Amino acid sequence: MEAGAISSSDGGCSDEQQEHDENHSQEVQKYEARKPKWWMKLSGRRGTRAQRQTIERMTKCGYCFSRQVLSDFSRVNNSAKHSSSAAEQLSSDSWRRVWWNRSLAIVDENDDAAQVTPIIDTVSNSRNVKHAQKIQSMYSNKSPLVPQKFERIVLEIGFGSGDNILANAMRHKNTLFVGSEIHQPGCGTVLQKMEAEMGLKMRAEGSDIEEKKIDTTTSISSENSGDAPNKEIAFHNVRILQGDGVKLLSHLPCKYLDAILITFPDPWPKEGHSHWRVVQPNVLVEMHRVLKCDGKVFVATDAECFNDWTRNIFTQESSKGDWEEMNPCPDRSAWLPIVSYYEQKGIDEGRHTMLQCWKKK
Repeated sequence: MEAGAISSSDGGCSDEQQEHDENHSQEVQKYEARKPKWWMKLSGRRGTRAQRQTIERMTKCGYCFSRQVLSDFSRVNNSAKHSSSAAEQLSSDSWRRVWWNRSLAIVDENDDAAQVTPIIDTVSNSRNVKHAQKIQSMYSNKSPLVPQKFERIVLEIGFGSGDNILANAMRHKNTLFVGSEIHQPGCGTVLQKMEAEMGLKMRAEGSDIEEKKIDTTTSISSENSGDAPNKEIAFHNVRILQGDGVKLLSHLPCKYLDAILITFPDPWPKEGHSHWRVVQPNVLVEMHRVLKCDGKVFVATDAECFNDWTRNIFTQESSKGDWEEMNPCPDRSAWLPIVSYYEQKGIDEGRHTMLQCWKKK
């Protein structure tokens, strides 16, 4: 871990040098979403043709979030923040909550859709017709799934191949698990597993895709013919988003999530790469905003540098009264029930898994 990122300069330094070090420290601590070109090439972000086709099918079904819709939402969100006429209305973020609940097919009795229309109308009052059309298209976005009521909402940032998020979804039927992954192959893999387990019957003919309408209140099949069918279709409580989960945090409404999972992220072990690590002070500010009262952040890693970095950043922020470490950490069976391929590979190479849990105060 880079010492300058956490600790202040030595007392013997001049005021100018100390100010320079503090400014450099702040730059290092801020999360950098744009990754280097060499990392982009090694990460293999483009999935196979079969994976891309699965992503397209599951997006139309509502289990995968459209990247274009999320991109338009981001533009509207940013435009509204810079609009003097709409800024005050947007500060309440009521429209974000309604929009996300509709897009994720969540039933919320407190939603007031009437508050959204005037805000969108204000923002869309633009001379740019194309921009106004994009706003209206984004506003009308609605999941094709039948809305359901969930007791909890959990976000997993960087789910890899998706084994953990699927295992959690099977164990906790009344919790909605939203997974974000920057790698397209990972999104394609988890959606292929979901599609196969759901038993969805789809057929592609040229550019047209015919889909069987999904009723999430009944089960298509049962594992054992002698068993009674399940109440819901498998993985009805999973939504997949392609993209950076850290950037997603800024789009969510306040007090929206019950928990955030960060499982085996890229540790970026070199000191000069620390600004690409997921856990940063500015990221913790967003996590604190989107978590409900007593919401938790769970972290799992087998890299000591990232484990120490995470603990130091949270400890630094906890001094402000925002976070409290849960010691001992809750049993992993409640949030990390499986040993993934990556974790097992680390165990075979002599590394051990380190767990942390921080609660919002």
